Order: sequence, then structure tokens, then C-alpha cells
Amino acid sequence: MQSPQLAAHVVAGLSARAKWKERDFDEAARLASDAAALATLAGDEEAWWNMRYLQAECLRDQGRIEEFLALASELNDHALTATSAELGAKAGTMVAVALQGLGRLAEAATMAADAAKLAARDADLLYVQILAQRALIAALAESRLLDYAWRECLALETLLTDDVDEDTAGKGYWVIGNVAFLADRVNDGGRYHDMAAELLSPSKDVDLWARFNRASAEMRLQAKLSDAATLRCIERAELATDIVGGSERDHLEMSLVRAHWHFLSGDMQQAAAILEPLCARSSILATQTSAEAHFLLARTLLELGRRDEALANFDEAATLFEQAALPERSVAVREHLRHDDERRGQPYGG
Repeated sequence: MQSPQLAAHVVAGLSARAKWKERDFDEAARLASDAAALATLAGDEEAWWNMRYLQAECLRDQGRIEEFLALASELNDHALTATSAELGAKAGTMVAVALQGLGRLAEAATMAADAAKLAARDADLLYVQILAQRALIAALAESRLLDYAWRECLALETLLTDDVDEDTAGKGYWVIGNVAFLADRVNDGGRYHDMAAELLSPSKDVDLWARFNRASAEMRLQAKLSDAATLRCIERAELATDIVGGSERDHLEMSLVRAHWHFLSGDMQQAAAILEPLCARSSILATQTSAEAHFLLARTLLELGRRDEALANFDEAATLFEQAALPERSVAVREHLRHDDERRGQPYGG
């Protein structure tokens, strides 16, 4: 007996997923678009939804965040999404991630919290709930709402049971470690990141390994840990990023981490050599990341005695933090300059 042929939209969908796994995001997006069109012709609305979701993932992985948000919002507002807690939570989480990438942190946190609550209604949606919870924690952490973020971390940890696969658990411990570092729980941060490192494997996903080590290095540097362990994280992240290629945004974020390392190590010339071209391209970064880059460049230039250029970058950093709805970080920028002026015996901002 001859086996029935797979429908054309199913075949196209399988091809799109294969290309996505190979990190050929342009081709994956093209095939997903074709599969979505074929699914519409076949009257398979769920397959259409899944292919549009895959298209959005391709945009996210290419760093095309504005387009990613537009497609994620389209899915979130679709009639089919409203009929399913799973689709609603997945689309809501995707919108939250996009909003965070654009620096719209308060909106991101609200959207992620709603998605997590939606997924929590159904025990079968554990993985979707974990995804939403991670997005919520990331938005709260970047907003520096660290008490709230830590509370949500403890809620996430209860979800990371033995039933959860290593990859998902590793990503969970990674985000918990990030918050611990930001909240000055340095020992906890190291412990959770060590747990994540044991579960995440470079042989299974080099790109994920690169992003984890970059994030771990970044958190350690924010805690002013410029030790051998931090340098190992940076070197692993740089190597893995080179292997997978990575988007321009990935490379800029990696450069920012390396520049921070040089800054804490006292090598201001090298830090400035990395940061100046980076800040010239920083519009492709998330607003809050661009703000951090300008703030670091401002402090570097101040140490090098290039005061006028430093002042311009302090102003730019403060403005970007305000755009990202991070007034506390904007205040911190101006306070840093005021304290430096007092230390040097100069009039503030003069």
C-alpha cells in the first residue's frame, strides 16, 4: 500500500524548520512564508500560524527587531490566537521579547506577565510558561526592578523540575543568575551560572553557548569581577560567535563586553578603540544597550582626559536611558559625572 503524500504546506514547513536549525534565516523565512501561503490555500489555519511564528523567529534571530515586533503583534492580535491559551501565551511572549529589544521595558514586562498567567492556566503548557516567565524576568531586570525580578526568579525555579529538559533548565538558571548578579548576590549569580553551564552544551547549540557566555561575562563585569573566570567567559563567547557567524548586533554586543573588560582592567586606550566605532553603529542595538555603550565610552574618555567628547557621550547616554524608560539609570549617569567633577575640583558639567 502506497503511503499518502505529505501536503505541500507541511513539506515546505519542514524545509523551513530545517533551514532555521542550520541558521540560514533568510531561506528559512522565505520557505516559512511559502508554507504559510500554501497552508492558507489548504485551509490549515494552525499551520499558517506556526509558519508565521517561525518567520518571526527568523526576524528575531537576524536582529530585525522592528519587523519582528510587527509580525509578533500581528500574530498576537489574530482571531485564532484568542482561541488558545498556548497560542496566546506564545504570541504574547514574542511581543514582550520584541518590546524589550526596542527598549520598551515597561510594556515588555506587562505583556510577559500576562503571557505567563495565561500559560499557567494549563499544566500542559509548562514550557510555554517557562518561556514567558524568562521574558518577564529579563524585562524586570533590565528595568532594574530587581526585587520584583528576584521574586519572579524564585517562581521560575519551582518550574525547573526534573521533568524539564537540560536545555530549558539551563536557560532558566541562566536568567536567574543574571538577576542575582544585578542584585549584588554575586555568590548566587556564580552558582546559578555554573548550574546553567553544566546543562547547556556547545556541541548541541553553539549559538546558545555564545550568548550564554557573553551574558555571563557581562553580568560578572557589571559586578566588577574582572577575574580569570570572567575572561574565560569572554573568550568562549568570542570563539563561539566567530563559529556561528552571528548578526552585526551580536558582534557589537560582544565588542561591548570586551571593551568593558579593558575598561575594568585599566586599558582605556583599548576600550576607547573598541567603543568609538561601536557607538557610531549603536542605533542597531536595543536602546538600553546603546545607552550602556555611550555611558561606558563617556567614562573611558573622561579617564583619557578627553572631557568635551566625554560630556557629549554622558548626555547621549542619559537621553537614551530616558528613552528606554530607565530614569534611575539616567540619574546614575549624571551622578557619575557630578561625583567625578567633585573629585577633580571642577564645576559640575564644566
